[in-house]
Amino acid sequence: MVSPLVGPLGWGLFLGFFVIFVFLGFYGARWRRGDLSQLHEWALAGRRLGTFLAWFLVGADLYTAYTFVAVPSGVFASGALYFFAVPYVATVFALAAAAMPALWRWSRLRGYVTAADFVQERFNSKLLAGFIAITGIVAEFPYIALQIVGMQAVLTIMLLGIVKNVKFVSDVALTISFIILAAFTYTSGLGAPH
Repeated sequence: MVSPLVGPLGWGLFLGFFVIFVFLGFYGARWRRGDLSQLHEWALAGRRLGTFLAWFLVGADLYTAYTFVAVPSGVFASGALYFFAVPYVATVFALAAAAMPALWRWSRLRGYVTAADFVQERFNSKLLAGFIAITGIVAEFPYIALQIVGMQAVLTIMLLGIVKNVKFVSDVALTISFIILAAFTYTSGLGAPH
């Protein structure tokens, strides 16, 4: 039998942080509670989070999950091709920081919830707005997959050596990851998994 890769101290730290973050994820449903029957409340705390905190949340998401997980794994798998992401992230974040405050003010004034709302009124085209909405949904899939696969990788390494069958460990870890992410989203909207 293979000895466990993670010792008692590692398990203790993992479980401690796990309990803290599970608590925070479910507490998100009660902190500045929103009405989840309203579409705009399913986003990052609706419109109640504030520009300053939202800016840090977007920056933290972009510069952690994407830059420190997805890009290095892409570089490892495919080589230098993935280095395009480093200047891309910096450039796009700077452009967004310059353009988004004006778009945010306009959207708040007009009551827009999504980019598709803006496009539909600006260009008077339901078809174009539909394409924008579909693009936004499809663009969210890699981010969700990154979260689930990241949790699966951590749980697989944690359980490896305790359970003999690697495939079974990986499947159990993926199932646990999905259940946690789905529970956070169901109880707290999209703000909790972030």
